[in-house]
Amino acid sequence: MFNFMVYFIITLRQISQFLLETKGVSIMKKIILLYLFVFSILFSYEPIDNYRAFIHAKNLYLKKDYENAKIEFENYIKTYGDSKLAKSNYPNYFIGMTYYELGELRSSLKFLDSSIYTPKYLQFTGSKKTNLFEFERGFYLGEIYSRLGKVESANNQYSSLIKGYYSLTSDEYEKKALNILTSTDPYYKYIMESKYQRNYTHLDNLKDSDLQMVGRYLYSKGLFIEFYNVYKNTIFSKFKSKTIVTDILNILEEGKEYNLMIELISKQAENNDSDYYFYGNALKKLNKPMEAIEKYKKVGEGPYLSDAVYSIGRIYFILEDYESSILWAKKLSTDSGHELLTRSYFQSKQMDLFKKSAITYIQKYPNSNLAGYYRNLLYNESKNPNYLNWIIKHNLNSYYYQVAYNITKTTRTLEEYPISYKNRIYKDEIALLEELSTLGDPELLTIETNSISFPNDKIFEYYLKTIYAEKNQLYTLALKSALRVEIEFSRYSNLYPHLYPRYYNGFVAKYSTKNEVEEAIIYSLIREQSLFDSDLIFKSTYFGLMQISLKTAKLYDENITYKKLLDPETNIRIGTLHLKYLLNKYNGNITLAMSAFSQGEDVIANWRLDANGDIDVEKIPYLNSQYTVKNVITNYYKYKKLYSK
Repeated sequence: MFNFMVYFIITLRQISQFLLETKGVSIMKKIILLYLFVFSILFSYEPIDNYRAFIHAKNLYLKKDYENAKIEFENYIKTYGDSKLAKSNYPNYFIGMTYYELGELRSSLKFLDSSIYTPKYLQFTGSKKTNLFEFERGFYLGEIYSRLGKVESANNQYSSLIKGYYSLTSDEYEKKALNILTSTDPYYKYIMESKYQRNYTHLDNLKDSDLQMVGRYLYSKGLFIEFYNVYKNTIFSKFKSKTIVTDILNILEEGKEYNLMIELISKQAENNDSDYYFYGNALKKLNKPMEAIEKYKKVGEGPYLSDAVYSIGRIYFILEDYESSILWAKKLSTDSGHELLTRSYFQSKQMDLFKKSAITYIQKYPNSNLAGYYRNLLYNESKNPNYLNWIIKHNLNSYYYQVAYNITKTTRTLEEYPISYKNRIYKDEIALLEELSTLGDPELLTIETNSISFPNDKIFEYYLKTIYAEKNQLYTLALKSALRVEIEFSRYSNLYPHLYPRYYNGFVAKYSTKNEVEEAIIYSLIREQSLFDSDLIFKSTYFGLMQISLKTAKLYDENITYKKLLDPETNIRIGTLHLKYLLNKYNGNITLAMSAFSQGEDVIANWRLDANGDIDVEKIPYLNSQYTVKNVITNYYKYKKLYSK
């Protein structure tokens, strides 16, 4: 009653204000306008209302009160069918499943079929899922089609759940689907045996595409070499598809099985461009540079040519044959080719050409990391302190900012962003987000923040997207939102920490103290290795926040599994133990320890050290490794400075 009276009083005030504002308008026109005004007040709803209505219905579904959930969902559709939430398709899964539980299969089919909800964070975080409900939806659509007698449609849904990668959720539904498919077609038994029972006796019965899929899946679980050894020994002679060969070469390279790569290529009846390219990669990693060059030179026109040309130029650069590296770099029109050419000019003392190339790039991309590198080289050549000052001004997030600081002892001064003022301007939008954060469903907050757009205030727009992604514990999305406006956030002292966040701080603090490893080291590696994505499986070999291989993890926990390694606390615990070992091995040298963690001890053993026994970062032979090490070192100094006690 009280709420009604308040609403009635507010409505009267709005009508009074309307009458004052329409003074001078004819009576008839005023009556029509008043009618429309009152109608809009009485029959409008607050944005939060449709979210609350959905949550009420969803909670009934979760409590298995399907009859009442159906009533509330149907009311929701009638009242809020045109709302932002309804149009996102997110509610459709729960509506469809409510009908499914009640046995109303055709209504269930209608809503499940349209329950394709793809939040932006799936795209931003590189998820393999094309739909949040992809696995559950596919399985239950298969069940519905099966019960409706549509066998072909049912089997299509079940077979769509057979994936070439490991995922906790997909495995659960894939096993169910394979058991159903096996009951009518024994072919699926061979897939089940290969993927889940480590039984490879029927590999020769699998199609090429399914062999690739099984290989990729087993690789994601650390079982590829076991599978491959059986595979090559039983049906090696039956290789017909070059696509399979290329896929296997990719996997072997990711797994650092360079001799197996060479063996596979050598047994091909004929070699093509991809064979020569991977042959070159294997020889390069086996420290046979001139042999690698000969293989790269055999790569013809096609998708591998540019990478092969760059690799040749890069090898000559490492061998300090700068004239040859210049010759090959000139064949490229890529940024990496430009960098190789400019570096080669510098190392060969062709300073006029170096300056022209470097300054042209700096003018075009003044805030880039490469611009910071070129300014550092220009300083080394001229000793002009202005180059260091420009690094301080333009390249705050570059490795060379710390280099410039070490020389100049000056820092860039950041101003404070007016967050409180912006909160007042956008108080209605923020009030809605705050209410949504109390409803217990993070997706509602995601749907609303996805639609936020302040064309004239992009900084605050991404600030809101960042902090509410954090509230959702979508940490990778939060960091990527901040990184989308990295230059802008870097101007403000109270926004800058969002570029170097301390997520999972409880676990990091716990194992930092226990193992006597600096928190800044742990955070710097997590940020570089995974962008705080606890579910990340990279190259089917490295798992979780700190991207630890199963082989490394077993050194500290013999019972560890890939599933356990995706748990944030477990991952940080084992990662910190490994860091402690590396710090001891390298006598407390943080740069060497972090480099060994991210690149591998065997890899950095071949790197050139400087006079102090430290890594000569500029002489790291592989450019990707060089970038990674520079990023990790940069992260370390940023965390040290931002969060120093």
